[in-house]
Amino acid sequence: MTDTDATRLAGGSIDATRLAGDAYRTRLVRSEADLADDKTRLAQEGYQSRLARDVVGEEADTGESYALGERIGGRYEVSAIHHGELGVVYGCFDHETKQPRALKTVRARHVRDEQVLSLFESEATVWVSLEKHPYIVRAYRVERFKSFPYVFPCVVTEYVCGPEGMGGDLRGWQGHPRLTLPVAVTMALQIAQGMQHAVRKVPNLVHRDLKPANILVNSEGKAMITDFGLVHAGQSGAGTPAYMSPEQWQDKNLDSRSDIYAYGCILFEMFTGHRLFPALTEREWERAHLTSTPAELTSLVPQLPGEIDRFVRRCLEKNRSERPQSWDEVVTFFAEWYHRLTGKAVVYDFSSLALNDSELFDAGYSLGNLKRYEEAIQAYDRVLAIDPNNSSAWNNKGCALNSLDRYEEAIQAYDRALAIDPNFILAGNNKSYALDALRHYEEAIKDFDLALAIAPNDPMAWYNKGKALDDLKHYKEAIQAFDRALAIDPNCVLGWNSKGEALSNLKRYEDAIQAYDRALEIDPNNSGAWLNKTSALESLKRYEEAIQAYDRMLNIDFDDSLTWLYSLAWSGKGSALLELKRYGEADQAFDRALAIDPDDLLVWVCKGNLLRDTKHHEEAILAYKRLLSILPSHFTFLWNMIGSELLNLRRYEEAIQAFDLVLGKDTTDEFALLRKKRAVNALKAAR
Repeated sequence: MTDTDATRLAGGSIDATRLAGDAYRTRLVRSEADLADDKTRLAQEGYQSRLARDVVGEEADTGESYALGERIGGRYEVSAIHHGELGVVYGCFDHETKQPRALKTVRARHVRDEQVLSLFESEATVWVSLEKHPYIVRAYRVERFKSFPYVFPCVVTEYVCGPEGMGGDLRGWQGHPRLTLPVAVTMALQIAQGMQHAVRKVPNLVHRDLKPANILVNSEGKAMITDFGLVHAGQSGAGTPAYMSPEQWQDKNLDSRSDIYAYGCILFEMFTGHRLFPALTEREWERAHLTSTPAELTSLVPQLPGEIDRFVRRCLEKNRSERPQSWDEVVTFFAEWYHRLTGKAVVYDFSSLALNDSELFDAGYSLGNLKRYEEAIQAYDRVLAIDPNNSSAWNNKGCALNSLDRYEEAIQAYDRALAIDPNFILAGNNKSYALDALRHYEEAIKDFDLALAIAPNDPMAWYNKGKALDDLKHYKEAIQAFDRALAIDPNCVLGWNSKGEALSNLKRYEDAIQAYDRALEIDPNNSGAWLNKTSALESLKRYEEAIQAYDRMLNIDFDDSLTWLYSLAWSGKGSALLELKRYGEADQAFDRALAIDPDDLLVWVCKGNLLRDTKHHEEAILAYKRLLSILPSHFTFLWNMIGSELLNLRRYEEAIQAFDLVLGKDTTDEFALLRKKRAVNALKAAR
């Protein structure tokens, strides 16, 4: 079989209007009736994202967070589910706008994978920043939905549905008689204009994964770029082998010319109906992209204009300095050919599609959900430049400033919102949060009272007033405020937990435990309530029950970002075991805590004291020295402890040296003076 046969995607002869037959769809894309599932599309090694493959590994699919017919966020009804390698797209009906929408998020099996979540949130940030362009799939907003026990982001996008029988992306067009030369040139121009816009909106953007699967085609045949998931991938070698530039394989720094190479691979397939190279495995693709010369397109499709042939091969040059140097150059080339083939003028100016104030508000909201607070503030400022009396924009800007700990500025924003709408309860509550953060508790309480005068049945206003009173150590009044909140909303976990804290501060531990138990009835995995309950139990010296509570906490499946809670639970359990003089178990618990956080100061103190009390003096010295490396500011205390342990070991000369180190810092330290004298006397007696 010749190389040409190996790359051939069509059966029979090829002409300029009929590019390929069914062989292309079965070999490069997928078999019939699989249009919704990416697993069949990416069966061949070279057509699967390398990063996705490495992350997924051999992990079994455990299903998704939502099923057909369910509503996401009470609003988006799932009517279709499309699986990718790392992500899932829910085709939904939006019951609020009465429009079809797509919600993209990570697959259920990756909700605890920090690498995948980070890539997804970066993708969402880029997508929102691209705003609105006809040749980029539109991201309307980013929402965070809770699918117990996780809260995860979803990008809400337009739902792109291709013509019947064509699938939803460019793969369905390759090898189809509808992909005529004018249509192929039109799509080539659209893709180039989409990328031109992307690099203008996000300077230095590199998509890294341009391929037919990431070019959606709507019912009108319009090509639209999607999937910006690898823009911020940590390694330059991320991508899909069949479309990766030589510099991606060589782990070099990337720029737009790398995407132009991938674009050239797509164009080769579109215009010829052949694969670029006769490769099947990833290693074969690597060798081909680095060393093989693409065939002349006109040798495969003689009717194809030579000018297009040469331009596509320019895009595929191994040396990126010989490719088109920018998307502007690509757009110029295909704009001329579009006009030649269709006689239509090319639209260059899409400024009429700029976001309006409502769309900018959604962008700010989305960026806030992604914790991109500076960008969110910029979006709200653009809203306010259009409509200075938008009280919601002032309020949300205040929230973003609050998240950046810029409380004074946040208060100014909330005041602007309240000047526009004095009955804006949310802005009033938010202002009080900022005042609370500045420890202006009295002023915060006054603002909560103003809000409650307008809405006396607002449970969060009562709750937050209670927190401010608690901060002022007005515990009885705080409990009264929490009770008002709980009378309105008996399922407020925060209310029960905070009431328990106030009761504990009044040393009413039995009542506090009852409050924590109510919180845990509502949310059995609430770590704050479990920790507070264990503290109350220990205050009552009910150590066995405290240990049981710690064990219950250790069985909670916390998110990876909360693994420190496991360390806290093991440490607390160790302290309770220590009180019961169950030293061996306590030591094991402390070791489990240190395996999670080797620099946990409190655990090292507990472990050192345990070893001292059980006369394991050598190990105690090691523990105190470890503490010294973590907390050198406690030099005096720790060298006194080390000296005492050396004294217990009758290593008098070393003990004297330890106490001398302390006295070198403070000649009046009574503990060191007394212990040094004892060591000196013991040394004389020993001689």
